[in-house]
Amino acid sequence: TLMAAVTHTTEVQEVISRPAPWVARYGLQILLVILTALALLAAVYRYPTTLTGTLVLTTVDPPRTLTARNDLTIDRLLVRDRDTVVAGQTLLVATNARATLEHVLALEDRLLEYRAATPDRLLDLRLTAGLLLGPLEEVVATFEQAQERYRNVVDRRLEAYTSTELGALIGQAEATLSSLRAELPQLENAVQRHTAALEREERLREEGLRNGDRLEATQAELRAASERLQAQFDTIRQKSLSIELMQNQIAAYRSGRQGSSQQLAAALRDRFDDLQAAVAGWKRDFTLVSPVSGTIVLQTDTRPGSYLRDGDLVATVLPTDAGSTVGRLRLPVAGTGRLAPGQDVVVRFDRWPSLAYGTVAGRVQTIGVIPTDGSIDVEVVFPHGLRSSTGGYLEGSPLMEGTADVVVDRRRLIQRLLGPK
Repeated sequence: TLMAAVTHTTEVQEVISRPAPWVARYGLQILLVILTALALLAAVYRYPTTLTGTLVLTTVDPPRTLTARNDLTIDRLLVRDRDTVVAGQTLLVATNARATLEHVLALEDRLLEYRAATPDRLLDLRLTAGLLLGPLEEVVATFEQAQERYRNVVDRRLEAYTSTELGALIGQAEATLSSLRAELPQLENAVQRHTAALEREERLREEGLRNGDRLEATQAELRAASERLQAQFDTIRQKSLSIELMQNQIAAYRSGRQGSSQQLAAALRDRFDDLQAAVAGWKRDFTLVSPVSGTIVLQTDTRPGSYLRDGDLVATVLPTDAGSTVGRLRLPVAGTGRLAPGQDVVVRFDRWPSLAYGTVAGRVQTIGVIPTDGSIDVEVVFPHGLRSSTGGYLEGSPLMEGTADVVVDRRRLIQRLLGPK
């Protein structure tokens, strides 16, 4: 049995080691044909060389992203998602603004009318009394004081009074000022009382009580009380300034020198510029303004009461007449010397997986000249729109991202195998 196994094994080995007759006859020819076919394929097939980067879908006039400039909580949201907005329109107000938006805008409109006015014309600027301006009130008061100082020099109103008469007028003004200051605690208590009532009504509304009428009435009472308090502060400032001017006139009598009208005119113009800057700063810190006209797309968490950190995305404005759809492509600098307008671009959008929806064909339109952060910006156009390689059309959305391959050249496969890389 052992000898039979050995004999069988030897026979099997002999069959295995002896090639089939057809292999011996045609094998070399078949191998030669295969190698020739591969060589021809390598000589004919052009393998593309590509540069790959991240592409963002946009328009000729790109969407504007609006972010929070500092940490804030939204108090009032003045627009709804997909609303049409105009350039300069206020979109939201922060809770800690401490000023009424409508009053600040009214002040801004008045300042715009006098933007290029001379100091003499600035004397005609009357700011609406009773405005609730919060942090702007001090700047407004400083401007009004500069107005009075310059007006006093220009009109020489106080020169009609003697020192004795001015002293008597100062005494009367100080008595009035003392009376006005004595009334402040009562007015402040009224504001505090109405504030507490408003907070109570807001809590009841949050608990589900239908108290809309009472809430609106309480808000109106708080506004009225705040306006009365602000008017009292304005009157106190005016009386204090009047006393200061009369004291300055008495000092001028004693020294024999009057104030310089040129200096006071320059000071008035500076205070006007300070007021304009303060209004712009308040709007920058406590509001968000649309930079262009178009359609606004709010983030899902942008609503009254939302807390936003500095840099958080709040909304996106899609400009009116934004133009055709284009892609903004960022490519690493390495190898971009071979870029040229008209080169083909193959785009795969993250939102539409290429295995299921195919790719979109584009073309290089313009190429950036100066690298930024190690990358070159390239503008890509889509001659056939967002038509997919599968035959359908993809639905684009603002700032939709994807990956793009730019075909910078097509070299034969044999060149890539045998030539330099």
